[in-house]
Amino acid sequence: PIAMALVATFVVGLLMVKVVPQVTELFSDQEMSLPFSTRILIGVSDFVGGYWWLILLVGAAGSWAFAKWRMTAAGRASLDHRKLTMPFLGDLLRKVAVARFSRTLSTMLASGVQLLEALDIVSSLLGNVTLEKAVSDARDDIREGEGIAPALKRSGEFPPLVTHMISVGERSGELESMLSDVADAYDREVNTAINRSMAVLEPLMIVGMAVVVGFIVFAIMQPIIQMNSMANL
Repeated sequence: PIAMALVATFVVGLLMVKVVPQVTELFSDQEMSLPFSTRILIGVSDFVGGYWWLILLVGAAGSWAFAKWRMTAAGRASLDHRKLTMPFLGDLLRKVAVARFSRTLSTMLASGVQLLEALDIVSSLLGNVTLEKAVSDARDDIREGEGIAPALKRSGEFPPLVTHMISVGERSGELESMLSDVADAYDREVNTAINRSMAVLEPLMIVGMAVVVGFIVFAIMQPIIQMNSMANL
């Protein structure tokens, strides 16, 4: 999808900067009112062709400012929280983090690492400040004698299925095995969601590209057809 987006942006930019100005020169000497779609196309083409440097400058400055903000503690916390609340993407990122949390914790516990030490290490691998804080807070509660499942459930950041399976694992003495099962389940869900989204996203991008190119062709052909109609009168 990223490659398709880059190619689509390059093609549309080339049409706007090189092709459209050459074609629209045909209409400059004609004393006729251009259709609204053609005027929009010419305006966009003139702006992109005349201020491409400004577009690149604003894009570069915006990317730099965003990167600097992202590096601050407040910026990272705000962005990571927003990621988890985004439609579809937030759920997918949460499942990826839960699978990583469960897999790593299961492996470390099975290797004999103490629970509190394992939670310290796992929290740093989640890649999301909100989830890292949830695990750190849960670790503090566990240090005070609380169970893993209730401590994680209190944060509200872990799905009920996860805390339920962890609770079952704690009671049965098979926590490592249950965590591994959670990781397997969420890995499968993530792979399924990604495959489905890719199957939908690529056709949507193709349709979007076709709509943009179709509009350009329509905006160019409409005055040509109008000129031919006037010439035949």
